[in-house]
Formats: sequence, C-alpha cells, structure tokens
Amino acid sequence: MPYLCRVSISGPEPDADGVSQMLDAVSDAIQAGWEAPRILSADDEDADAPDDDDSPDDAILDYRILGRPGGAIILVVLDGAGLMQTSLAATGLAQHLTTWSPGLLQYAPDEVKISKIDKPYDDENWLPPLDDDATKRPSWHLAELLEDQLQEIAAQYLIAHAIRSLWNPGAPPHQQRAWDVVAGAVEPPWGGQLSHALGVLLVRAARFEHQSGSQTKLVVQGEGSPDLAADLLRRARLSASEPETGWTDDEMLGHVLIERFMEEHQLLWNRVVDDEPPEATEERSDRQLRALLWAGLRALATMAAPLAHLTGPWQVLDTFGDDTIISILAQAEEEQNEEDAEEDAAELESAAAAHVLVWLTIRHPGLLDTPAGNALVQRAAQNNSSFHHVIHDALLMAGSGPLTAALAEQPAPARLRLGINAFVAALATTEHADTDEAADAYDDMNLALERILARGTGLAKRIRYLLAVTGLTARLTETDANPRRTIEGHVSTPQMLTHYMLLDPAMHATLILHQDINENAVLRTHILSLAAQVAPIAAGDLAAELPELEGDDPRLEPAARTRALGWIESALQVAHERGQRLSEEDNPDRSADAQTLVTAMTAGAELPDGWPIQRFVSAAAEAAASILHATGAANLAQDVFTDS
Repeated sequence: MPYLCRVSISGPEPDADGVSQMLDAVSDAIQAGWEAPRILSADDEDADAPDDDDSPDDAILDYRILGRPGGAIILVVLDGAGLMQTSLAATGLAQHLTTWSPGLLQYAPDEVKISKIDKPYDDENWLPPLDDDATKRPSWHLAELLEDQLQEIAAQYLIAHAIRSLWNPGAPPHQQRAWDVVAGAVEPPWGGQLSHALGVLLVRAARFEHQSGSQTKLVVQGEGSPDLAADLLRRARLSASEPETGWTDDEMLGHVLIERFMEEHQLLWNRVVDDEPPEATEERSDRQLRALLWAGLRALATMAAPLAHLTGPWQVLDTFGDDTIISILAQAEEEQNEEDAEEDAAELESAAAAHVLVWLTIRHPGLLDTPAGNALVQRAAQNNSSFHHVIHDALLMAGSGPLTAALAEQPAPARLRLGINAFVAALATTEHADTDEAADAYDDMNLALERILARGTGLAKRIRYLLAVTGLTARLTETDANPRRTIEGHVSTPQMLTHYMLLDPAMHATLILHQDINENAVLRTHILSLAAQVAPIAAGDLAAELPELEGDDPRLEPAARTRALGWIESALQVAHERGQRLSEEDNPDRSADAQTLVTAMTAGAELPDGWPIQRFVSAAAEAAASILHATGAANLAQDVFTDS
C-alpha cells in the first residue's frame, strides 16, 4: 500500500546559495537511503538473519522537495508494508535528513505526517510536478502587471465612461458604468489609480468649465452623499478660479484637491488605523473609497456636462488634455462611432421597413399599393435580410394550419412552389417533432426562404406574394384552419400576431446595433415613423398597439401622454417652418379623435383628459402624421416621431 510521508525540517534561513546547497543535500540524503527499525511478525522467515542493507524495506516510489524560508518540506511516497512500518520509515527519514551531512546538522524535524495515497498523479509520477499549472496562483492581479502609465490611462478611461452613464439617467441597469466602476474600485490597483485620476480630471474639468463661462447644477443621477459631491464640486471650481500658488502640474493639483477633501470629511480610505482589525479596516476603507468616488464622479459629470454630445470616453478625455496617445484614441473612436452609426441607421431602416410591411399586410393591406407602400417593398428588395427574418417569424407564429389554408386560396406561382412547399413542410415539422428534428426543420425553413427571396428579377413581385399570403394567413388564424387557436399563448387573431411582433421587434428582425441602447424601443419608434409616412391612419392604429402603453407602472401613462403631445407639437412646428397655417375646421381625412386633438392644439384649448391612453396616443399619432401629409412633409416623420 503506497503512503505519502510529509516531513518538515526547520533551521536558520540561509542566503540564496545556502538554500540551493541545503536542497541538494536533502535530495542526496533521500537517494542514499536510510536505516529504519523493522517490525517483525510470526510470518517473517529468517527474522534473525543479518541484513547488510542500510535502506528501509519500503521502496521509494516518488519524492518532492519544497524549499521555504528557514527550512524545507519533503514529500516521499513509500510502498510500505503497512502503516506502522511506514511510520517507522518516515521517522527514520526525519532523523536521517538532519544528520546525513554537516550542512543539515543545523536543521531539526518539526513535523511528520503519513497518509494513504490511492493512485499516482499520472503514468510517470505519483506526485504532481512542481510546475503543474493546477498548483500555480498569480502573484499579482492582472491589472497590476500593466505599466503605471497604462494604469493611469485606463483609470481615466473608466472614469470618463462612468460619467457618461450619469448623463443618461434613463439608461438600463446594464449600461450604468458608474456603478460598476465604483464597485470594482476596491480591487487592486484600482482604488489608488481611480482616486488619483479623479483628482486630475476634476482639475481639468473645472478649468474647462471656467473657460467656457457656464455652470450647471449638481447632477442628480448617482449615489453617495449629495452634500459631499456638492462640496467637492465647490472645491474643484475654486481650484480653477483661484489656483494654488506654486503648483502648475495637474497631477499635483489633483492630488492636493483630493487629499484635502479626504481629510476634511474623514474619508481616509488609504490609511491604516492603529489597533483596527484587518476585517474592520477593509470594510471602512471600501466604504470610504466608494463615498469619495461617488462624490468625485457626480462633481466631474456636472462640470463636464457640455461634453455629453460626444460619442465616447476618449473624446471626453481628449477635450481635457493634450495627451498624444489619448488624442489618437479619440480620433479613432470618433471615426469608428461614425461608421457604426451609419451601419446602425441602415440596419434600423431595413428592420423597420420589414416590420411595417408585415404589419400593413395584416392590418391595412390596401396601403401596400400606395406610393409609400411600394417604396417600402422596393427597400425590402434592395436588402431583404430583415424581411426574411420578420416574415419567417410571422408565419412561424401563425402556424402551418392557417398557412396551408391560405395557400389553398392563393396558390404559389410555379417558380415559388417548390420553396413554398418546403417551407410549409418544415413548419409543420416544428409543431410536431422532437427537439432534434425541429432544429433541422428550422434550418430547412430558412433555406426555403432564401430560395424564394434569392436576388434576381421579379424579387419585388415575390415579396408582394409573400406579403399577400402572410396577410391571409394572419386572418385565418381565427378560423377552424388554426387548430391551435384555443391553446393559451398561441396566435388566434391577426391583432395577437401583430402584438407579438411588436413586443420584441429587434429579435424578429435579428437586429443588433453597435450602440449599447434599447434596440426594441428605438426600432419601434422607427416602425411608427415609417407607418406615418405611409398614411395617418396607419400611424394611429400602430401607435395604439405599442407595448409601452401596457403595464402597472403609474409612470407609463403620463410619459406616453407627454410623448404623444410632443408628436403633434413637432408636426405643427414643421408646418410653421414651411409657412403652412392649419385650419381649425374639420379635415375629412382625419378621424374625429385626431381632429379633436389638432383643433385643441392649434386653438390652445383644453385637451381631453378622460380618454384611455391607447385612444389618446393613437389619435395623437394620426394627428401628427396628418399634419405632415397636409404640409407635404411626410418624409420628416422620422424627425417628428424620433425627436419628440
């Protein structure tokens, strides 16, 4: 039975050469072997026979020597005859190691442990190699391996990223970089680097604000004490209007600013208090560091607020200083953001056009034959990727039953029949097959759509056929052609289908933007603006289906009402700029609700306050769109509905 013997020896702490000599001597001692008493049993034959072998009966299977300050730990694997015999061998080894050579006489054993070992580490070793990756632990946090200059630049970048999130209080939690920066500052080396960078940036931001000649109130967004943030803001501004005499370096000025603020408010996070337990020191230090950073971030965000229009943190930093590296990064950031914005705009337009086409074919199919409807079809023909995914998901949710019935009423042209039949067969498989078969069927559906929507002559006509079939399929979801209409959650009406499509339009269009924004909210706004370009009634009916009008949050209705009024105000502003004066008389092209809002807004009369929010928003969208159409400015719908 193999046993692991652990022997520790201790003695004086030698220099580097002495350690090497000591480890070599221990290794030589083990390889030379040692004497150990033997426990005799009745089965031992020739027990009294002389034995000239000085080594123990236990075979040495493997050993390791681990040097440490003032000694060594020796691990030896012995193939012993039993626990008692191995214990004698281990004890003998401990004595042997400290007497074998003159260099080891200064050491004494201080620990002997024995345990069973079940199996070897690998085919060649019983013990893991000393350089085994599993035993390695980093000596430093990864960030600490960066050069000081890189750490300083990184800290400034993190702070600039953080204050940008404070300028956008409506951002979702995953975009709140300020919270992430403050929480992560407790990890080395970021506490010192961030507090240092904060001082430098506060000085530079105060100088920027002082030179611009304008001041704003302390930002509300963020955590921590408003009083602390206000005092640090006051001190930073004072450093710009009354600079310290004798210092011109921003790093020294920032250091003095932060140190004096910390001392005044007892935020000495980087100090060690006498007789304070380590756990209490860590807790106090982290708490005080967070308080300091929140005060600094809010003060910095306030003074740098005029830079909120910039598209990235490097550009913010470049405004404050003249660092060559930061300037290069800022220029690259600006160019990349401009390129990304152009790509995002194109992707948004493509996705919005696809959604509006599908929505129109279900809710207002006649509008597809208008000039604006035809323009959307042509846009989908130029880039049909989004249309492919949106039409795929609409038919998938409608189901194979209604689709089969629709194709019976409106058969596919001969050119499309093979692809359409393949799509229907794959769709039916997804509804009845197990997971593996369904996964293959989804691939088959996409391949079939790719064949149907292949680039070439007649693509616009093929898109129109798919739209016609999708509209008919949606209407058949509430008939006996849909066996799933009574199952909860399945589409059972055309309105339910368009509702599901608008719930997560980005997913249905596979839209992923470069900007870290709410793709669904932005896309729904673009969908609404495109519907407004097609016809006012389309804008009104689509606005009534917006998911943001539903929910228990009491803030939803006031926000939606304000937004809807903004549409009308923006449309009236467009009419005014074009020299158009709207008549307060009824317009036969408007619904009664839309006319009521237009009349009230133009005459300065009271608005109806008893309408349900869906009714009010629908009327407002139709009213705004009708104003644009009446003034020949339907192409400005995106500006009206996006910027309001």
